[in-house]
Amino acid sequence: MAEAMQGANGERSHRSVMRSDSGLDLTSDFWMHRHFRAMAALYSSLLGEAGLLPGDRVLDLGCGSGTHFAWISKEIGSEGKIVGLDSDDENLETARNRISGTDYESQVELRQGGLGKLPFEDGVFDAVWCAGSLQYVPDPVGAIEEMVRVVRPGGRVAAQDVEMHSMILGPMEDELLLALKGCLPAGPDGEDFVDWFIGHKLRGYFIQAGLREVRGVMRTREYIHPLTDDERGFLDVAIPYLCTGSPGISELPDTHVQKLQSLVHSDNPSALMNRPEFIFVEGRAMAVGIR
Repeated sequence: MAEAMQGANGERSHRSVMRSDSGLDLTSDFWMHRHFRAMAALYSSLLGEAGLLPGDRVLDLGCGSGTHFAWISKEIGSEGKIVGLDSDDENLETARNRISGTDYESQVELRQGGLGKLPFEDGVFDAVWCAGSLQYVPDPVGAIEEMVRVVRPGGRVAAQDVEMHSMILGPMEDELLLALKGCLPAGPDGEDFVDWFIGHKLRGYFIQAGLREVRGVMRTREYIHPLTDDERGFLDVAIPYLCTGSPGISELPDTHVQKLQSLVHSDNPSALMNRPEFIFVEGRAMAVGIR
């Protein structure tokens, strides 16, 4: 893991535990697998929109710790193949451990690499699947053009990603919620790039990259009490991160910062997660196109 950011009590900050060796927010398995399990039904339904077929050779681009491999293998059957490509050593090692001993282990090949120039010949895949990775790419159209290059004519490209315009977090004052949304990353963040509002743009990016028959899907996920263990597991980290670790928090007025801190402080009986009317809504979007 990247060097931990320390809080006043010496514990790791919510932001640091959500980073892998890549240094990017929300790329550690600590975060991704908890979020994946809480979002399993939605993520599974989005993968079902990708149109994967039995026997397909699929590139899982930005595969992370391999959370989608089991579902992809069910779609493509025993004759299909999966190539998982990710830039992060830690996540790839977790993926190796995760698939070990599974009935689809022999179908998966793991490779290291990013979303720039892909290390594959033209047209070698039947489909490309990219989940939660384009938000980190400064040139998403260029990345999609590479996906188009490595898929065969008539093959499919599908990507799903975050869409935080639809975020609701409460109960909190409308003014404070709008201010919080304005703190979420929508471009460069120091040396990194992240766009948490990329979801609604995916369809346009696919069209620009030359894909045809492009269609889009937009879905939201609501969290209210009673929460499951998986929901609680990632919300206990995600909500404090949103309210205290989002990149633009330091630019808010002190009164806003103090209110947000109070809303997630574990000792506050009125903290968001303790309120019976707690609600969190997050969005995901997807685009699918044919070469």
